[in-house]
Amino acid sequence: MSEETFDVIIVGAGVLGVATAYYMQKNNPNKKILLLERNLAAGQANTAMSAAAVRNMFASSTNQVLTDTSIKYFEHVQNELGHELLFEKTGYLWLLSKSQFEHESVQVWMQRMEKSGISYKVYNKEELKEMIPSLDVDFHDDEEAALMNLNEISYGLFGKDCGVLDPTRLVEYYFDAFKVISHVKPKFGCNVEKLLLEADPKLDLPNEPYVWQKKHITGVITNKGTFRAGTVVLATGAWANELLDPLGIDSKTKAKKRQMFVIHGEDNPKLIEFLNTKGFNEMGCIPFTILPSAGVYFRPQLQEKGFWIGCGDKIGRKYEYIQTDETMIPESSYYENSMYPVLSKYVSAFEGARPVNSWAGGYCYSPDSIPFVYEESGVIVVNGASGSGIMKADALGRIADALYRREKEAELFGGKKVSTTMLSIKDRDVEIESVVI
Repeated sequence: MSEETFDVIIVGAGVLGVATAYYMQKNNPNKKILLLERNLAAGQANTAMSAAAVRNMFASSTNQVLTDTSIKYFEHVQNELGHELLFEKTGYLWLLSKSQFEHESVQVWMQRMEKSGISYKVYNKEELKEMIPSLDVDFHDDEEAALMNLNEISYGLFGKDCGVLDPTRLVEYYFDAFKVISHVKPKFGCNVEKLLLEADPKLDLPNEPYVWQKKHITGVITNKGTFRAGTVVLATGAWANELLDPLGIDSKTKAKKRQMFVIHGEDNPKLIEFLNTKGFNEMGCIPFTILPSAGVYFRPQLQEKGFWIGCGDKIGRKYEYIQTDETMIPESSYYENSMYPVLSKYVSAFEGARPVNSWAGGYCYSPDSIPFVYEESGVIVVNGASGSGIMKADALGRIADALYRREKEAELFGGKKVSTTMLSIKDRDVEIESVVI
């Protein structure tokens, strides 16, 4: 197979890859940028498997600016540019026990949101009981609840500017915008097997590069041939270690499996009534809600008249250094034995509810739950979004492009400027994130 040469090769057409591709091509109009994806369409891996919820309610100012500017851009795309993303401001509702709400970490979280202008509201127990009748906030003398370590609900922390969207439509927006201005047809079904690391300059010695030579990543070897470029962008998320490890580059990230289960309420009047809870948003529906125990959460799905149910389990769910195919297989027993008992205990409307669909994918975690955007020997790595890649995608794409153009600052949507090295490994300048689902 013959070799082809480009200015930039972007590996991975998930939301981070297509956003990066769009901004790189937009701001470098004369460059030949090749987008590679091993699936047969863009956004079909972990992006499509996510809950596709977006929030600016983070404790770190870093994640606040990444998400707040991205969410505002999504609003702009839908409301001003006319691209329907099914972005609905359902809001986010964190249900908290008294001890959780009074904990220093939550108080600091609220203080930082106030400082950054992130809108939130606190509901007390009585208000929650009145607004959501089927929500069980008290477990007095409930031995089963005690056995399950379930916290009673005393407060709700609500963010009105948060919500949900359609991940496929978001990917299509960036991908279509990229294709319009691109000089190169993207390649799908193209599996990158290896990054090319070569001596710089090449001396044509056998088995180079040697330790005393400068080294540069000059392209990729795929199942469809070898492609070369001055810069390679790696936006593969939880699969990054497969390509970086052989070169001795530590991505500092690892993966963890996450699962989603779909519940329909068409034949369940109680679920429909719960779905149509009024008072939180313009849609007249229950917000994206995080229960105070076990990491269980649910997303309203108005188009399907139902819910997506997920769980951010911590201890007991293994990390995977390299994401495997098994990660993409949902476990029906996980819903039945782990999630359903918690879900139905807090919300009586879910009693007897069983999934009609399910899927699974992987989160790509960083040590501080802040994404990485950095350059190393000719490769720009965009990963470590810790389960919130969709809600940070626009900002990360702009930062990666500015880094490629050797700019010291990246301008995010709305004019906010940030350092192009703040998300790097060597010159990292971020706050540790404490609010991770």
